Amino acid sequence: MGVLLLLGIIAPLFSPFSRKVEEEGVASGSDNGASLPPVSIVLAEHDCYHYLERVLPHYLTQEYPAGYQVVVVIDQSDVKSEDYLKLMSEKYPHLYYTMLPDSSLYVSRKKLGLTLGIRAAKYEWLLFADVNCKPSSNEWLAAVARHCTDDKNMVLGMTPYEEDTPTYYRFEHLRTMLYHLRSAQRGMAFSTNQSMMIMRRSEFFEQRGFSGNLEFARAEYEFLVNKFAKEDKCAIAIEPEARMEQFEPAEEYMRMKRLYALDALKGLDRSAKFKSMYKIDLYMMHLFNILSFIAVCIGVLLTAMQYELLQIPGQADILKAFGTIDGVTLLGGSVLCWIISLVERCCLYSSKLEYFNSIGSLAAVLYEWTISIRNMFLRISYMSADKNDFITHKL
Repeated sequence: MGVLLLLGIIAPLFSPFSRKVEEEGVASGSDNGASLPPVSIVLAEHDCYHYLERVLPHYLTQEYPAGYQVVVVIDQSDVKSEDYLKLMSEKYPHLYYTMLPDSSLYVSRKKLGLTLGIRAAKYEWLLFADVNCKPSSNEWLAAVARHCTDDKNMVLGMTPYEEDTPTYYRFEHLRTMLYHLRSAQRGMAFSTNQSMMIMRRSEFFEQRGFSGNLEFARAEYEFLVNKFAKEDKCAIAIEPEARMEQFEPAEEYMRMKRLYALDALKGLDRSAKFKSMYKIDLYMMHLFNILSFIAVCIGVLLTAMQYELLQIPGQADILKAFGTIDGVTLLGGSVLCWIISLVERCCLYSSKLEYFNSIGSLAAVLYEWTISIRNMFLRISYMSADKNDFITHKL
């Protein structure tokens, strides 16, 4: 019983919700116009007119004294978006748009679009964002860009889903993000699952951009972080005023996003440490839950036999093997250990979940218990999928 209680106390510590991830301070006066750097915001999307109308005004009306531009890359055949951008560029001179040729084959259109946007950008600091995300306010850019200091080469942002998004999507999005933020704060960023990041333009061209992962159809930001992150050079912008709001995703979008991320893992460097931490967290949680379940089952069985509520062959030998262990005590103690562990887990999770305006701690714990099952179905879906969907050079 003591071992079970000890494991129940230790197991909740093995979770991204229990590890420290905190806001990063910046130098005094870093949010005045003299110290903020000029920024180029690059938006590259396919068939994005329905999003552009909703989000572009939020990007174009930022209060940012250092100067910034917004570069939008659209498909050559996207007439609606082109007409809209023409009108907006007349009103906002810091808006620039270019078009991706429809003839571009055998290459990721998103990566090509980002590359065209980067070439059109005129500032050193590049902020990549998806058009399904909306800045939190007109001071959002200043809140993010104050992390763009001389000693950093990258900033990871935060794009939580809007409140109407299914609870599990928000939980999964946050849980994976915490792993990535933790790795960045511990010295070496591994990847990101968010839809916004910042890096330096010069480094993109010095290291030949997306070369090395051009065969992968998606996971653009994951590869950028993995390739260009430097030790102790990555900042995180997670304070409320620096966050963006990501619109509720469609079910098919979420399914493909998970599959692309799973496929991309085989092309990312430094994945061993990430996978190990992820698996250890799950193994510790499941080990305690399984041992608790076994102890409860044994407690129920012993109680039934000791109070002669159950008669089975070899019952005397079973009771003799357990000696003086009382079934009621074992049952009650096991349940108590499980409750203590559950309460501890909820308490540890609550502050992190509250800070990120996410779901309730009990819901997070319950969802966490189902992750392995969901991962199993994801693996099955990946194995049965057409692998040509994940590459650009079709065979």
